[in-house]
Amino acid sequence: MPVMPPHRCPTCGSPVTGRHCLACERRRPNAAARGYCSDRWRRFRALQLELSPLCVVCLAAGRSTPATDVDHIVPVRGPFDPRFLDYTAVQSLCHACHASKTAREDSTFARRA
Repeated sequence: MPVMPPHRCPTCGSPVTGRHCLACERRRPNAAARGYCSDRWRRFRALQLELSPLCVVCLAAGRSTPATDVDHIVPVRGPFDPRFLDYTAVQSLCHACHASKTAREDSTFARRA
């Protein structure tokens, strides 16, 4: 397996050779632990993308980009959070917009921790 060249951790900015530093990898549980691999989430996500098929950020900028990701507008604490499957608490985003929003939120979280 090839080793990544040295770069900065996208979450906290410390020098790393992997995807994230060990502290940041421990901080965020994987998708399954956060509830995103359940059948309930998959059905919820499919219906949200059917109801809102375009990225809301791109639409606001005058572009019509197909949405691929469902984003919680305000971060939730996990699958037992009442807003986890709440259609008023999510938005449809393209992958690029979702990745940049998540990176901003993760870096803000890292600065507060």
